[in-house]
Amino acid sequence: MRQFRTLFYYEIKKITQRKNTWITFGALLVLFFGLFAGRQLGSTYIDGEFLETKKEGFATDRENGLKLSGRKLDDTLFAEVKTAYALAEDKDIKYFLTEEYQDSIRPYRGIYDIIRFNSELSAVTEENFYAAREAALKESQDDFKLSEAEKEYWQEKEEKVTKPFTYQYADAYWYLDSMNGVYMILLMVSFMLAICMSNVFTEEHGRKTDQLILCSRLGRKETYFAKILAGSVFSFAAGLLFLVIVTVGAFITFGAEGFSAVLQLAAPNYSYPLTMGRVFLVMAGLLLLACILTGIFAMVFSEITKSSIGTMATVIAILFLARLVPVPPDWRLLQIVNFFPINMLKLDAGFTDMRLVSIFGLKFTSWQFAPILYILLIVLLFFTGKKVYCRFQVQGR
Repeated sequence: MRQFRTLFYYEIKKITQRKNTWITFGALLVLFFGLFAGRQLGSTYIDGEFLETKKEGFATDRENGLKLSGRKLDDTLFAEVKTAYALAEDKDIKYFLTEEYQDSIRPYRGIYDIIRFNSELSAVTEENFYAAREAALKESQDDFKLSEAEKEYWQEKEEKVTKPFTYQYADAYWYLDSMNGVYMILLMVSFMLAICMSNVFTEEHGRKTDQLILCSRLGRKETYFAKILAGSVFSFAAGLLFLVIVTVGAFITFGAEGFSAVLQLAAPNYSYPLTMGRVFLVMAGLLLLACILTGIFAMVFSEITKSSIGTMATVIAILFLARLVPVPPDWRLLQIVNFFPINMLKLDAGFTDMRLVSIFGLKFTSWQFAPILYILLIVLLFFTGKKVYCRFQVQGR
């Protein structure tokens, strides 16, 4: 055990001391800190006139949002929003600089963004707002070609969604659950893992040291376990580190309020009774599993192909193809595309895919089945890589 621990630490040291690891890690740190600084620094101007610093703007929106938190999205609140926004009719852009706009209209901007998703502000009422949402739900179910059993499932979930919705300020969780948050972390860390993990096995083949390593005292199995474990720990740690950085940055910028805000404020056409905070926790768990899966895939594929460049290209190609190739929602056989991590961690794509996965009579939503799938793929890749590595024979040079 002690010898295996030494070998594991040695593999970790090899990964962390490579130049490409430090270069890519440093580039991502600069990127994420640059995004954070970009939100905090600078000012907002209206038609060339100073309005406020960005930091002051976030503080104002937070204060306004917290004042409205706990209000029901009903006729009373809708009437207030319509009355407020009526003041801005026929006004030019400099009206945004006035105290009237800042005091009477801006506080309702969060509510306005929710209303305009399904309704026209001038005609919105509690009745037609929720009726429009119900119609959009039925349209989505038709687009996905859901079965009657699936429709019944979602109807049961819809009945558990409390209406009228209660507004809560949750800008930090909106940010983390959007493409700027967990999704962006996965995208950037996947690039990093494609670069760093593709050398874990191929390095010894390229340097012609595989003859020594494969006949080492601990043997091939232990060497393989040490490499896979080291790569998996590094992949997990990389995802966790950048998740912490982005989460802390979001809380500093927007505040940490809103964990219990209902998901329907951000994704109104989804019926599962989730909160924005729970969605973030699910996404964070999926992110860490996806990082391990990506790292193991890069390591195993590089051992199969004996090519680090080919592995990097493959991982990057999968990312782009999975995200950019459109798949009609009614193509049931291609539902698997939405289980690619780059799609699953997009709130309006894989995460809210309404098609269910049935296993032995149990029904799973996409985000419930995804971790099961990722763990199975990790196990499959692990044993595939073990078989390839242990059967490899050093050829004549």
